[in-house]
Amino acid sequence: MARKLPPLHLLHLFEAAGRNLSFKKAAEELFLTPSAISHQIKALEENLETTLFTRQARGVKLTIAGTSYLAVVQEVFEKLDQGTMQLKKQHNSQSLRIATFSTLASNIIIPRLSLFQHAFPEIKLSIETSTELVDLHYDEFDIALRLGKGDWPGVISEKLFDLQVSPMCSPAFSQKYKLTSVSQIPQVPLIKLSNIEDAWSTWAENVGLTGLELQSSLSCGSYDAVIQAAQQGLGLVLGALPLENSTLKNGQLVKPFKEQIQFEQSCYAVYLPQDKQRQDISVFLRWFKQQVKRPAIL
Repeated sequence: MARKLPPLHLLHLFEAAGRNLSFKKAAEELFLTPSAISHQIKALEENLETTLFTRQARGVKLTIAGTSYLAVVQEVFEKLDQGTMQLKKQHNSQSLRIATFSTLASNIIIPRLSLFQHAFPEIKLSIETSTELVDLHYDEFDIALRLGKGDWPGVISEKLFDLQVSPMCSPAFSQKYKLTSVSQIPQVPLIKLSNIEDAWSTWAENVGLTGLELQSSLSCGSYDAVIQAAQQGLGLVLGALPLENSTLKNGQLVKPFKEQIQFEQSCYAVYLPQDKQRQDISVFLRWFKQQVKRPAIL
């Protein structure tokens, strides 16, 4: 049975006019004249046999019916927009688009990327790094690799690995202070993340060091920055494993103490429920988990 719906272009004009509560602003948005918008809205009203706007001296106002219908039209357009984006992602995508944070990309994914390309030449990867939390419903990514507790709503969160946190420093720094015991921590310069104020005291308490006065000599705004500062010999830093496996293996950092604790957040792969059966996603995640378990590549 054929649906008796108004022409789509009229609904598009109506949505713009209703959202802006102005024929003039809708015209500017759609590159039309206010007169053209007015005539098209009149045609829609005749099609629906309902008045959608009241014309006033200083503009227009939605009627009760217009307000109700605008909500319906906007909901339909929202679903259409999401469906179109999903269709493009599933069938027209030329690459698997991954959003992640820079440390994971530079320390684990990029050094092994040639291995993935050799094993799966049919899957093209597009990797973007950002500290911003992407919304997979609207941003054009297929997977987000992020730290958290896996409790994000409306998505599938697949745990990839837990993080272990331990003090790290440059080899020269370790030799300079002859580091052998965590009891030495209060006597050496510490580097901290500015957005995690109590990281050092929390770590110390978890390994049984209580009542100690811990003073940081340097504070940086990002994890990558504190790691780089430690590589320059500026202090002791709390590094995360397996993220720093490669820097430990190549000698840029050392782990002077055996003590380590599990970080409260883990690394997850996050994707939409409708993408659960996508082969490219399952292939990449299976490969990625294998790489995390393998020794670091220099």
